[in-house]
Amino acid sequence: MRIRRIVTGAALVAGLSVASVVAGSTPAAADQLDCSFYLFFQGYGGKIVDIGCNFGAQGNQVICEGSLRIAGVPDDIGREGCRRAALP
Repeated sequence: MRIRRIVTGAALVAGLSVASVVAGSTPAAADQLDCSFYLFFQGYGGKIVDIGCNFGAQGNQVICEGSLRIAGVPDDIGREGCRRAALP
């Protein structure tokens, strides 16, 4: 299970690296990745987490924290993830 999670994380990093090169990297995308990687290494991931981090990177902390709460992320970890997404 742990090896599968590591391999999935490595594939995610490789895929996102290629996607950022092709699509062009923006500061909001980098902030979203900070949030996503923080939550991934805390043991949380998925589409709802990515959506929440995206809203956090756009400056909407309420939707960010709400999305992460729906995804089952504890409040303290969710707040820290949203804070990382909102950093300039």
